[in-house]
Amino acid sequence: MEFILRFDDKIIKFIDRNMHYKILEKIMRFISALGNNGAVWICMAVGLIAAGGEKRKAGLLMLGSLAAEASVCNLVIKPTVGRIRPNDAHGLVISIDRPEDYSFPSGHTAASFAAAYSLCLSGCKHGAELMCAAALMGFSRIYLLVHYPMDVLAGAGLGMASALSVHKIYRKKVGKD
Repeated sequence: MEFILRFDDKIIKFIDRNMHYKILEKIMRFISALGNNGAVWICMAVGLIAAGGEKRKAGLLMLGSLAAEASVCNLVIKPTVGRIRPNDAHGLVISIDRPEDYSFPSGHTAASFAAAYSLCLSGCKHGAELMCAAALMGFSRIYLLVHYPMDVLAGAGLGMASALSVHKIYRKKVGKD
């Protein structure tokens, strides 16, 4: 475990010292802001629901995946683990509003992977692109110095596990498993 913590610290310090470019900072702030409160993913789910048919089912499963992820992430894991964010732990200056909750796991990343993977499981033809967008969301959180790499990896795993669980429950309820 100590190795992981040292690795996380080294990555954050490297980014802080070597990777700050004005244009990249603006891009990462924009990407990160899309994930605030899961906004982009909730809007996408609502759009799918409004479209009706199979898209409606995909949107509902996506919302279920987001709800499952948010509950586990924010109500159970973050307060239990209580990991301090890298910007606070290292006294780093950040260019976004200071997050008030704990760092582990990344909620932005977890929501992004829950939504993207849910759509993949629903057969979305743009699944690969959505998974790349989710990964970019995670990277933006590391770049902006508000999450460690392990927070993002755990968020990705939590998001995908949430989507998989919701889809399995749905299949059992409708008798397709």
